[in-house]
Amino acid sequence: MQTPKDTIYIQDRKQLEKIGGLKCTDTTVTFNSTTKAGDKISISIRNKKFIASAHTLDLADTVFKVIHNEKRVDYLISKDLIDGRRAFGIDGTYPKVELSEIKIKWNGTSLTIPDSAFHNLYEAHLCLDYLPVEAYVTKNNKLLYIYIAASDGAVSYSVKLVFNRQKYLTRIVNRNEMTDGYDFLDATAKEEE
Repeated sequence: MQTPKDTIYIQDRKQLEKIGGLKCTDTTVTFNSTTKAGDKISISIRNKKFIASAHTLDLADTVFKVIHNEKRVDYLISKDLIDGRRAFGIDGTYPKVELSEIKIKWNGTSLTIPDSAFHNLYEAHLCLDYLPVEAYVTKNNKLLYIYIAASDGAVSYSVKLVFNRQKYLTRIVNRNEMTDGYDFLDATAKEEE
């Protein structure tokens, strides 16, 4: 969570209205749907190839030790900073892809979404059969939540992006590899299939 007050956005997805009309590829995901209340929502999310030369990288530090008066590499410390910010989804290596764009229209109004909402999110899975991108509106139709899974193994994470009818509000990132999926973002137990 970006601040402790973001806990107000933790809600059981089963109590929300799921947005339909999902279409995806490895690099894009779109939703085009009308809610039960008649709101038209369109969402577009894009990945692009990560170009290292377009970024400032500080991925790892080398720790040396001296053995018989000779300096040798002892181990690496992962810093995982890209453009001065914590990079999600990597572990001392370059990411392959980065989230490059999120566009949302709610009843024809384009929401204001700063790059800071997503620019340090890497290795996002936009078209996984078993964990697709999901979007929901609250019962009062005031908030929109988008859930994205990313990376794998020890650096996997899930993110919940929160929007109102005009703009991006915040995000909640879960980096707990033992709770893959979106349930942990909403403080609910993982469902068994």
